[in-house]
Amino acid sequence: MKKILFLSALFAVLIIVPVVAYGATLKTGENYYLGSGEKINDNLYTAGGGVNIAGTVAGDLFVAGGNIIVSGPVSADLTAMGGTINVSSDVAGDMRLMGGNIMIASYAGGELLAAGGLITIMPGTVIGKDIKIAGGSISYEGNAGGSVVIKGDKVYINGAIGEDVEITAREITLGPKTLIGAKFDYYSPKEATIESGATIRGAVNFHKTEMPAKKPTGAWFFFGIFTLALLVKTLMFITASLVALYFTGNHVRAIVKNASSNFWKETGRGFIILFIAPVAIIISFATIIGITLGLIALFVYLAFVFVAAVIAGLLFAQLALKYVFKKENYELNWWVVILAILALAVITCIPFVGPIFTLVMVFAALGSSASYVYRKLKE
Repeated sequence: MKKILFLSALFAVLIIVPVVAYGATLKTGENYYLGSGEKINDNLYTAGGGVNIAGTVAGDLFVAGGNIIVSGPVSADLTAMGGTINVSSDVAGDMRLMGGNIMIASYAGGELLAAGGLITIMPGTVIGKDIKIAGGSISYEGNAGGSVVIKGDKVYINGAIGEDVEITAREITLGPKTLIGAKFDYYSPKEATIESGATIRGAVNFHKTEMPAKKPTGAWFFFGIFTLALLVKTLMFITASLVALYFTGNHVRAIVKNASSNFWKETGRGFIILFIAPVAIIISFATIIGITLGLIALFVYLAFVFVAAVIAGLLFAQLALKYVFKKENYELNWWVVILAILALAVITCIPFVGPIFTLVMVFAALGSSASYVYRKLKE
């Protein structure tokens, strides 16, 4: 549980931080392809069902999608979240990857942070600094200049590591090409399999540890389905939010501003509307006339809830700018909105805390939307 909370919070922070960055290019769509002859001269933020980056990105690359391929050079950091992630290009900075199936066959000048079901680091891969990996089945055959920390179920090491290695896993195997430049600490129910030819230059410390019961193989399938569904839903909300912002911008901004200024008041109002209104609608179905009114009220209610769910992402962006980054008068724009909605989607995945946090955002957006409509009708 602590590991899940840590990783979810970490990736949320990694997404929120660029919200205040300037000079960014954003590309979205069902599929996005950056050709091998193309170049983005600033940061690139992109999302889609399939994303293929074969060209050059001169700044940071942030990508979210179902199937992600990065085969072009990245001049700064790479952050990717998706179902399948394949990185085969040079990354000058850090790599932060989260997905169901991750394969790396490249160079990274900084650190590697990866979390996923199946993680494969191919021979020839070079990571300049430290590596931190959490996943199910992990295969490492690269070369790391720093230390390596791995937490997984089944771990295979057959590469070079310059500094300390710490592994927590049910099964650990060191292949014949393993070279560990310092000490090797591992936590497992049984001793690691160390094949002939493996070299460990420091102390070897075995800590016998009982591991939780192994999850069924199907668990990763359902994780992949959940991840894909989350991505599709997030893309839908991104599209809806941008449409709302650009076609009803003044109205939406007024709702968001009111919710930001009177957050807890509008949250309380939204709570009442969300849970009390359905009771009134159900009671109205008791009479023939009431059925017609009740259906109309039900339609209006569902419309309000959908609008509130869309505006919740915009509200989160406004609150982040106002309270985290101290930007009172910063105008919401398309890439701020997209990054905020992606961050909110990740936060929602944090057990218990995430759904409550998101629901509070929806309460506030719903209350402010109702207040705005009421004022307009009154006028």
